[in-house]
Amino acid sequence: MARARFQLCCSTVAIVYMIQFLLLLPILCYNLPFSSYFLAPPISNNETVTMLHDFNQQRVRRAYSYFKSQTPGGDLRYYDSVENSSEIYLTVAIITVSRAVEKKRQDPGYVLQTSAGMDKFAKSHEFSRRTFVFVCNVDLNNQKHKEAMFLKKYLPFTERYGLSSFKLEDKYQNQHNYSIYQTKKSEGKYEKETMDYSYCLKVAKSFDPEYVLMVEDDAIPHKDLAYVLKYTLENHLVDNRRSTSQRKDFAYLKLYYPERWQGYAFDVPMFLELLSIGSVGGGVTLVVFQCLAKRRRDKYSSRLSHFLIWMFFFILTAEFVGRQNVMEVRRLSKYLYKFRQASECCTQAMLYPSAIVDSLTTYLTTLPSFKHTDLSIYDFTLQTNIPTYQLEPNLFYHVGMQSSLNKSRIKILEQFLFRLDLTSSSIPGGKVE
Repeated sequence: MARARFQLCCSTVAIVYMIQFLLLLPILCYNLPFSSYFLAPPISNNETVTMLHDFNQQRVRRAYSYFKSQTPGGDLRYYDSVENSSEIYLTVAIITVSRAVEKKRQDPGYVLQTSAGMDKFAKSHEFSRRTFVFVCNVDLNNQKHKEAMFLKKYLPFTERYGLSSFKLEDKYQNQHNYSIYQTKKSEGKYEKETMDYSYCLKVAKSFDPEYVLMVEDDAIPHKDLAYVLKYTLENHLVDNRRSTSQRKDFAYLKLYYPERWQGYAFDVPMFLELLSIGSVGGGVTLVVFQCLAKRRRDKYSSRLSHFLIWMFFFILTAEFVGRQNVMEVRRLSKYLYKFRQASECCTQAMLYPSAIVDSLTTYLTTLPSFKHTDLSIYDFTLQTNIPTYQLEPNLFYHVGMQSSLNKSRIKILEQFLFRLDLTSSSIPGGKVE
């Protein structure tokens, strides 16, 4: 009897596992980027790029429609009133440079999309009237950057090699290092990237906010950015254990990290994360089965074996579905976002406390040799031993297939297919046919 029951149990488990991993998940996940079952579309890379380009143009049209629907001069008057207010809580700098455009291709319009999203964010209930947004054009030939020129009618701006809509001289009085940003033009690509970033960061800090949010022009904010960021600033980055709340010391909060590097890895935190998924899934399943059973409760050894079977089942499911997709469940609530130590890459969206900016920009502009800006910033945090943090899942989408450093390089396509359906809804504006 016991042997027959054991054989029946093994057969049942085998059937359940086969249905899940050989039938259900392949059907559900074949079109899900970063899952083990993901299949590249049966089309060439050129056709995939064309499809992504078409999605990008839809977002551009939404962003363009958003700005054209604004009252002429209304946005500029709004930000003038914010600038003249006694307190600015957050300054947002959108760093932008023109991209090389292939023949028969339209401008990618990245900065239009980012600017529309950040303008809506600045006017959200959580950050309205205390957030200042400006476009930081670091193109050597600022007139060539047509998208940035268009945005001058709607958003405050500064040009590293040109004019500004606000008086930088007043803000930079007695700060002799400002002139180096406008006089240095013969820079290598990594030096220019770092100097550009430092310039925009310094200008953003000049408004004397509590925080500075640096956003690159190909990063679109998620629709939940405002309320998740507000919760994080008021809870994770504040020490509430004291009688009066004090802000924690930190170098930056990273709001974007490449999805392709967010998968399960062979380290302790990832192992514990998988183990917790398996334990919760196995425990809940065991309780449900026990409640539904129409017989006396099983022995402890039987319950334990059932728990282990289902725990392993959920661990394998999470592994095959992919951590990037599993983490999307965390978007159900601001309380579920994971607050963790940051990795060194990348700079698409970074929030800095204002107090760190002077020492960071001094470090960046006096480097003996230059490399990628994100690596230099990471080196600074290692030398100063200041903690850095990161939120998961990402609060920004990276849509810039075309690099601003390497004009001819198209990046890995899978990361741009991830949640492609949601990128357009993150851009405010009317429905685009």
